[in-house]
Amino acid sequence: MPELLNRPDLPPIWRIAIWGTLMLASGGTAVATEPEPALTFVGVALDAETQKADERLREFLRSKLAVRFETRDMEYGAAIDTLVHWNVESKGPLVARVTPYVYVVAEMLGADLEILATYVSKRTQNATYNSYFVVHKASGLLSDDLDEFVKYLRGRPTPARFVYHNKFSTSSYLLPSLYFRKMGIFSTSTPNPADKKRIFIRAEKPPGVEGGTELVRMVKQRRADFAAVWEGIQSRFANDPDLIFLKLPNTLPNDLLVFTPMQDRSLRNRILASLKSMKNTDINVGDFQRWQDINTTPEARRALASLRWLARVRLSPVPIKIRKAHNDTAELDLMLLEAAKQAVRLSGTEFVLFDEDFHKHFDVLWTLRKTHEDSLTITSEFPDFNLPPQTFHISFKRGDHESLVARIEDQISDSMHRVRDVWPFDDEIPTVLRDVKFNLASGSEVKAMKITWNDLTDNDRVVGTPFSATVAASNFHFFKLKGDGFPKRSDGTHYDFDPLSNTAHRVILMRPVVETRVFRVGAYALAGLFSLAAVFALWSLFRAPKDPVAGGAG
Repeated sequence: MPELLNRPDLPPIWRIAIWGTLMLASGGTAVATEPEPALTFVGVALDAETQKADERLREFLRSKLAVRFETRDMEYGAAIDTLVHWNVESKGPLVARVTPYVYVVAEMLGADLEILATYVSKRTQNATYNSYFVVHKASGLLSDDLDEFVKYLRGRPTPARFVYHNKFSTSSYLLPSLYFRKMGIFSTSTPNPADKKRIFIRAEKPPGVEGGTELVRMVKQRRADFAAVWEGIQSRFANDPDLIFLKLPNTLPNDLLVFTPMQDRSLRNRILASLKSMKNTDINVGDFQRWQDINTTPEARRALASLRWLARVRLSPVPIKIRKAHNDTAELDLMLLEAAKQAVRLSGTEFVLFDEDFHKHFDVLWTLRKTHEDSLTITSEFPDFNLPPQTFHISFKRGDHESLVARIEDQISDSMHRVRDVWPFDDEIPTVLRDVKFNLASGSEVKAMKITWNDLTDNDRVVGTPFSATVAASNFHFFKLKGDGFPKRSDGTHYDFDPLSNTAHRVILMRPVVETRVFRVGAYALAGLFSLAAVFALWSLFRAPKDPVAGGAG
């Protein structure tokens, strides 16, 4: 009964009656109740309807659980940062209503979150949705065929203007960017008229535009050539005589309700039990009909798994050219060259073999030299980055080329510098999503440069001037970098990376020099031997017989 006193909807007369009953039951002493800790509620990407739906959700949970909420409404990037850095021990529990890509990004950056539920759409009665391109009929398009749309973009005399409202929007930015990349469509302000292989558009984020409805209105008013919106907004304008909507191929999960895990799972279980009891009339705002346990919606789970796969960072191939040393007088066994090539093929890394009939450029140069009958030296260079070469000394059993392949493969995996692109979605700080097994401590130096791609498939690119950067922070999930060479907006407060363009910023993650325990023990042993040798030499000197002093005649 004491917990009833915490219910905000309890009438005052009932509160007095319950309090009096407790007084009598306790012999005239009031029973103190410990109020529930505040539950932080984060809402992401709010329009008026979503804001109202979030409010109805909080009211529902408050009536079922008697919890207090601290509400924080955030834009996409701020919400991701909050989810990644939330500390349950110091800040208490958090529940958030997030868009699907916000969740996936937070997960990639290391956020510890549990998905409780997704919502059921009032319009479709499903837990999934699709994204649509929206184009004005004045474009000349007569159907919603995506192939015809691509032909329209290719045939324009000037690049079409594509507008979006946030890089972390699943439907208006991420899904279009994946489709553009697949179809060879890139954003640039200076297209090359002679380039017939690619299609160029001009992607812009108009100031003050905060949602899909405004994007559709810009297209309708001919202030933009096309945009992308989610299904809920598409349905509002589906009958507009001036607009054509083209469905993108991938299905997405509806917004998600996530929770920060705690050792005590009672609050989590109570929230989930309450959601399971939710009726269609408990929310019923905008497209939100009710919330449903994510485990009872396999179609939403599949759509989320597909989104994770689509959103993963793909490694750009890095061709290695392998050659024998020019001044090597010893005959290099052709099997040694073949072993090195096979090791690159089997390494499962970003490194691939350079094919002079296919690739326009190589990124790494390996020079092989046979030093003895059973040893090989590989000098590894990144010519574009002006780095000191790495040298690998590899011994092997004569004739055992299988073990040689394995040893070279180990050097690739465990000793070579690695090549990664700056993740272009983060404009707050240059970030490399970590997928290497070595860490770089704060202050570690890396080398970076701008790459302009003519064709990613055959490594046709123009490289910029390399510059130095340092690691500002790192963990299991990312390296945060700082350096003056990364592009910044004109206001100087944010970086300016563009996932839709044909430019990237490549980083060489340079291996830290690690002293192994064996190395340290060997060094100490060697120093000890030198010390003993010095002591023995001194001892021998003092023990040596002295020459007799010459005497007079007898």
